[in-house]
Amino acid sequence: MEATLTSKSRALSNSLASVKTADRRDQTRLWARGLAKVVWRNDRQIRYMRSLVRNVSGGGALLLSYRPLPVGTFVRIRATKLYFLSGYGRVRHCRRGGLVYLIGIKFDSEVAARFA
Repeated sequence: MEATLTSKSRALSNSLASVKTADRRDQTRLWARGLAKVVWRNDRQIRYMRSLVRNVSGGGALLLSYRPLPVGTFVRIRATKLYFLSGYGRVRHCRRGGLVYLIGIKFDSEVAARFA
């Protein structure tokens, strides 16, 4: 009996290790390309930068940028041609990917709720 429990737990741990991060998301990501303007406040100054939109979901977006943003920063996003990608959110993660930074934004309200 002990041998079957250990083999089951080993099989379960192996299957959990093979689950990818994308499979654990509650919303699917859609591939998107376009420019977005990101605006935030830093030490009583309003700052902005242009970023490239990489992908979008109902609750967030992934942006490519030439400079990092601190996690937790409250931002406003307005995309040039992706009209649905406009609103407010917070930076959830920011990591370097080569010469650019990958910035994950979580929207304050989902995209579908804004157009209902």
